[in-house]
Amino acid sequence: MRDKKAVAKPPVGEKEKAVAPTSNPPYQLDNAQVLKACKALSKWVNEKKTESSKSKKANLLEDPENPTPETVWLNLTTKKLVTDTKRLKPARIVLPHPLRNPQTTSICLIVKDPQRTHKDIIAATPALSAVVKKVVGVSKLRAKFKSFESRRLLAASYDLFLADERVVCMLPSILGKSFYGRSTKIPIPLSVSQEEGKKNLVSEVESCLKATYLHLNAAASSSVRVGLSNFTPEMVSENVAAVVQKVVEGGKGVGKKVGVPSGWKGLRSLHLKTPESAALPLWLAEELYEGGDVLKAGEREELAAKEALRKDKVKERRKKRKMKKRQAMVSKRQE
Repeated sequence: MRDKKAVAKPPVGEKEKAVAPTSNPPYQLDNAQVLKACKALSKWVNEKKTESSKSKKANLLEDPENPTPETVWLNLTTKKLVTDTKRLKPARIVLPHPLRNPQTTSICLIVKDPQRTHKDIIAATPALSAVVKKVVGVSKLRAKFKSFESRRLLAASYDLFLADERVVCMLPSILGKSFYGRSTKIPIPLSVSQEEGKKNLVSEVESCLKATYLHLNAAASSSVRVGLSNFTPEMVSENVAAVVQKVVEGGKGVGKKVGVPSGWKGLRSLHLKTPESAALPLWLAEELYEGGDVLKAGEREELAAKEALRKDKVKERRKKRKMKKRQAMVSKRQE
């Protein structure tokens, strides 16, 4: 007979422990899933280029030697509408792989009056004068760019618009739809006060060139630029991780959250896409609603009673208004 191999048994009184499969926590971005989506998106963009090159129809507006790369967007969907006005201010997020080239990017700087002091500072600093091509004050902006055509030409003349954070609130009424109708032309706030000096202005401009910006909408969905079609999948994946860390997580070493209220618990989904591609899922929430959003027993009846009371008050106000109008008409006839 064959010798039976000895099998190690657990001691008496102890049960075998079941080994749980390892998985990522529910409130954490899966880097492998992000890289997989980036590779699939890059493959789709390359296949689209080969198909367009084989087709007879050519894009006459595109330069064949320097084609314009497509933008890769990260779509954030929240569980609730963003109602906090402080969060609607554009948030600056520095990327490990910037989307803009400092050597080819032209900047227009909008400052508080008088503009001459800021012009002198930029002219005396080679690092700034090489990038900032125009400095304009608020009063000159109002006087010189009144017509829609002049604003449109100004928006098309420069790649990036930066504005003193002290005058940012005035700009929507001054610049109008030509700037605020496109997210790439919205002026970005930065600190340009004279007290902080030249070094701070240089660091602020460099930070703006290396960053992307989150423009949260007063809705449940927003988008942020995280890459270009000529980036490698690894570069886009690192940019996505940096944006999620700043917008959703925050915390030590990252700074305060600038985007989604309640962090991961307030987020519904994350998707990656280009303007013409399908949205590839990166992260989906298991719970579509938070615990406080679900009505408890008796709350539905209370809300219905409050709504009925509100409607009754509205009816009473309308009746009083009609009575006042009738009394006024009767008094006029008697006179």
